[in-house]
Amino acid sequence: MQHFDIVIIGNSAAGLQAIRTLRRLDRRVSLALIDREPRPAYSRVLTPYFVGGKTSRDNLFIVEESFYGEMGVTPLLGATAASLDPERHKVRLTDGREIGFGKLLLATGGEARPLKGATERVCTLRHLADADRMRALSASARCVTALGAGLVSVPVLSHLAPGVERHLLVGSDRVFSRLMDAESALLLEEHFARAGVQLHKRDDVVEINEGERLELRLASGITIPSDLLVVGKGVRPNTDLAQAAGLSCVDGVRIDDFCRTSHPDVYAAGDVAEGKDLVTGEPTVQGNWITAVEQGEHAALNMLGLSCAYRGSLKNNTTEVFGLEVAVLGYCQDDAAQTVSWGSRFSGRYRKAFLDEQGRLIGASLIGETNDAGVYYQMILGRMRLPSRRMLEGEGRHAAIQQYLG
Repeated sequence: MQHFDIVIIGNSAAGLQAIRTLRRLDRRVSLALIDREPRPAYSRVLTPYFVGGKTSRDNLFIVEESFYGEMGVTPLLGATAASLDPERHKVRLTDGREIGFGKLLLATGGEARPLKGATERVCTLRHLADADRMRALSASARCVTALGAGLVSVPVLSHLAPGVERHLLVGSDRVFSRLMDAESALLLEEHFARAGVQLHKRDDVVEINEGERLELRLASGITIPSDLLVVGKGVRPNTDLAQAAGLSCVDGVRIDDFCRTSHPDVYAAGDVAEGKDLVTGEPTVQGNWITAVEQGEHAALNMLGLSCAYRGSLKNNTTEVFGLEVAVLGYCQDDAAQTVSWGSRFSGRYRKAFLDEQGRLIGASLIGETNDAGVYYQMILGRMRLPSRRMLEGEGRHAAIQQYLG
């Protein structure tokens, strides 16, 4: 049995950041990386651009194959972890090999929630193989329908070739309902409509008939002839390995402030980890790249024994849809204690700040221009007050930065 000081399962944002942090501080600990995909790490955020022909397949890759050797990592790519035994400190792979560890990081991410009865032309988009299939299917599509208005389905519709008929089905009363408030969502819906998207709210697919084209029958009674159905109904954390090992799991693998699971030598980070939300204090699976990087770094520090507490995660989602930049940071829901907004759909630039009872910034929606999203993110982390309304108008950033630093 091969044995390593630290084993990481998962080859994306959290796992990569853990590797970089570990090697920045210690070149001697032995490291192994297990991942079921037989390729270097790639960006899932860019896959809608690839599907739409806006970027090449090669541009999806974050690191080259040489990265793992340069970092002194033993890469077990194309290998799947079948079981985890925390007490005996070993992982068994599906090919029968056993890998021993001193510390383990679970960075297994999540899986797209499938649609029951899915066929070849009903696709989720989570892995590179999904992107390859969706790109091939969409190349000749005359009509594409997306189910679920999230950060996968909407960008896919956005980057399709001009002239493709687009339908968006939303089970709730608005797009991005888990991310933003109703007012901000309405501005996006109006923008989508101007871009030619046919939006069906409070609706769902109840029957799929396969023929020369897909016949999608909706709960509302409408039937949509479509060449492709993109399913974007969210992501389920990959907790099976952890659950079978007896680790504490609810929505994701529960972690403490040190990114440690219910076993002291097993850590978790990224889309599989359920840790404290900085604003609400509640356990949550945040599911964004920045959180994965932050948790991966803190897990690495703590696996090295440096005892570094993670302050908690924030929503941090930035995208571009139908030519419009959108950033949603922190807590951006209708029940916030106070809000301040500026701009409108006529200005092409809209900002909304969400404040707590003490007037401290807890969230921000930026639509139309997102260059200062990082400033807002740091202000939310620092529990700062909004310096003035001028900041929403694009001014006063220097004052905000000085307030954060001083």
